[in-house]
Amino acid sequence: MCGITGMLRWQGLDPEDPARVKRAAAVLAHRGPDGEGLWHDTHCALGFRRLKVIDLSPAGDQPMANEDGTLRVVFNGEIYNFRELRAELEKSGHAFRSKSDTEVLLHGYEQWGIDALLPKLRGMFAFALWDAPKRRLVLARDPLGVKPLYFAERGDSVLFASEPKALFATGLVEAEIDPVAVHEALTYRYVPAPRSGFHEVEKLPPGSLADAVGRMFVYRRWWKPPTDAEAWKNAARGMTAMQQESGMDGIATWIAEHRWEGVLRAAVKRRLLADVPLGAWLSGGIDSGLVASFMEPGMRSFAAGFAQPEWDERALATATAAHLKAQHTAFEVPADVFKFLPQVVWHADEPFFDSSCLPAFALAERTKPLATVVLSGDGGDEAFAGYQRYAGMKYYTQWMKTPRFLRACFVALAKALHPTPSRQGWDRLVRWLEKCRQTEEERFPPYVSALTLFDQAQARALYHPEFAVQTDGLDAREDLANALKRAAMEIHNTDEPGKFCHELGVQQRADLVTYLPGDVLHKVDRMSMAHGVEVRSPFLDVDLVTLALSIPDAVRMPGKRTKPLLRALAGERLPPQVAQSTKRGFGVPLDEWFRGALRKEAQARFEDSHLATDGIFRPRYWENLWNEHQAGTANHGERLYALLALELWHRTFLSGKPVLERPAPLG
Repeated sequence: MCGITGMLRWQGLDPEDPARVKRAAAVLAHRGPDGEGLWHDTHCALGFRRLKVIDLSPAGDQPMANEDGTLRVVFNGEIYNFRELRAELEKSGHAFRSKSDTEVLLHGYEQWGIDALLPKLRGMFAFALWDAPKRRLVLARDPLGVKPLYFAERGDSVLFASEPKALFATGLVEAEIDPVAVHEALTYRYVPAPRSGFHEVEKLPPGSLADAVGRMFVYRRWWKPPTDAEAWKNAARGMTAMQQESGMDGIATWIAEHRWEGVLRAAVKRRLLADVPLGAWLSGGIDSGLVASFMEPGMRSFAAGFAQPEWDERALATATAAHLKAQHTAFEVPADVFKFLPQVVWHADEPFFDSSCLPAFALAERTKPLATVVLSGDGGDEAFAGYQRYAGMKYYTQWMKTPRFLRACFVALAKALHPTPSRQGWDRLVRWLEKCRQTEEERFPPYVSALTLFDQAQARALYHPEFAVQTDGLDAREDLANALKRAAMEIHNTDEPGKFCHELGVQQRADLVTYLPGDVLHKVDRMSMAHGVEVRSPFLDVDLVTLALSIPDAVRMPGKRTKPLLRALAGERLPPQVAQSTKRGFGVPLDEWFRGALRKEAQARFEDSHLATDGIFRPRYWENLWNEHQAGTANHGERLYALLALELWHRTFLSGKPVLERPAPLG
C-alpha cells in the first residue's frame, strides 16, 4: 500500500516539473512512511511513497522499471495472485528481479497488454504505467474501487495522484469548489465519481482504465458487476448437472454446503500474504468474525466501541476474539475523538460526511503499533444482502398495498407517540416507508430515499443565492436512480428499467458501484492510510462477488432476514450470540454528543462560519437545524456533523491556500 503521483507533458517536461512531483509525493507521506522514490524522463515524471508490506528489500522500491527501462510503474495496493501470474510469465521467458507483486504489472503489460492484463489481476490496486516508446500513460483502478486515483488535465499536461491535495502541491492545479459535488455530498454523504469536490480534479471511477496517448486522454470501464446470467455461468462451473437441474433447493444446498464457503476461505487465504505483522478488525458482527475465523488462531484483533450501550459492540467482538483465541485489543472511543475532525477532514480530501470516520481513524491509530496489515469484513453487506434497507424495501411493497387511510393513521400515530424518531423502533420504519412513498411520487425509485441525508429542498435552503444558481435544475437523486436503472438494464436487457428497481439484485448492483466505493471504501482507505495501515477485505474478492451475484434473490434473502447464508455459516464458526445478533453498523452517538460534549465547540465553529462569510451558504444557515436538535423536537446529529465537516473542509482547502500538512486537532 502506497501513495502514487506523477505527470505527463505532451510537449516535454519543464525543468521544475520533477520538483513539483516530488512535492506532491511528500504530501502523501502518511500513505507511505517507509520510503520514497522519484523518476523522470523527457515527458513523464513519477513520484512514490512506500509502505513496505511485501518484499521489504530495496528491490521492491518504486518507480519500478522493466529489464530495458522502457516501462515504469508506480503502484498502490496488492496483487494477491501475483505468484501464479509470475510463474505463468516466467514460463514465457520473463526474468524477475524482485519478489514484489509490482513487477508482475510490468511483465504482464509486456506479455498481454493492458486490456488482457487487468482481468487477470486479483487484488486491490491503483497504478500508473508509463510506456516510453509509445509515449503512453495508463492509469487503472481495481474493479470495486478499493484504492483511489485522481487526475487533472491542465493544458498540455495530465497529472495524477492518490489524493487531490497532492495535485494541489504541484502548484499547477487549483483548489476550486465544485457546487454540484457539494450538492451531491449533502444528498449522499459522499461525492459520486467522477467528481471529487474540486472543479479541476476528477476521480477515476472504480473498474476504469484511463489512457493518455497521442495527445488524447480518455477513460472507460474495464469491469462491471456481471449480470445474473454471466455470474451464474461462472458459478455453475462448480456444480454437477444434477444439482443444477434440481432447482432452487439444489442451488441453496450447493451454495450453503459446498462452493461458496471455499471461495471465502480462498479469499481470506489470498489476503494473508505479508512480510509485516498482520491482524483483524472485529466490529462485533458476523462479516468480520467470519473473515477472522479463517485466519490462524492467535492472530491479533482490534475493536472500538462507545460508552453508550446501544452503540457499543465490543462485547460481541470480544466474544468472537475469545472463541477464535485471538490476541485482542478493545478500547472505548471517547466523545473527545471529535477533536480529530480537522485531521479526518484533511485525510478525506473530499466533502465527505460519514461520521464513522471518527472511530475508524482512532482504530487505525491504535492498530498501527501492533499490525501494519489488517483484514476486515467490508463488502459483506453489499455482496450478501446485509443492509436493513434491503429488507425495508420488502416492507415497502406491503406498505403500498395497505389502504391509504391506514397508512395515514400509522404515520400520525408514529408522530404522536414518538415526536423525536427512535433509532430502530417501528416509528422510524413508518417514517421511512412514507419517505419512500413520497420519493416514488416524485418519479424516483423509492430505494433512493434509503441513502439520502438532506433532501433537495433542505440542501437548497442552506445555499447563498449566488451559489444556489450553480445547482439550478439539478436533482442529485438522479445519480443513484440512474445506477439502479443501469443495473436493471444490464440484468433484464430491458428498455423499461424502472419496473425492476425494486429487485434486490438491482439494488445490490447499484450499491456496488455507488455507495460501496463512494462511502465505505473511501472511509476505510483514508482513515487507515492516515496511519499507514493497510486494510484488506476478502468480501471484495472479485470471484466471491461474482459468486454472490449468481445466487438468486430468493436464496440470497428469502424473507426479511438479512444475509441468511452468512448467518448459517456464522452459526457453525462463531459464538451463538454473535451469529444471532442484529446488525448495528459502526455508528456514532452524534445526537447525544451534539447536545452534550460537543455542543460548545460545534456551536463556536458554526458561529464563525467561513461558508457564510465566503458566500457559499446563507448567514446562520445552520441555526434552524441546531435549535430543533437542541430542543429535542428532531434528531439532526448526522446533518449537523455533515455541516461541521463541510465547514472544516472549506477552511482546509478553499478558504485561502490548501493546507498541505496534517492540521492539529481541535482545542
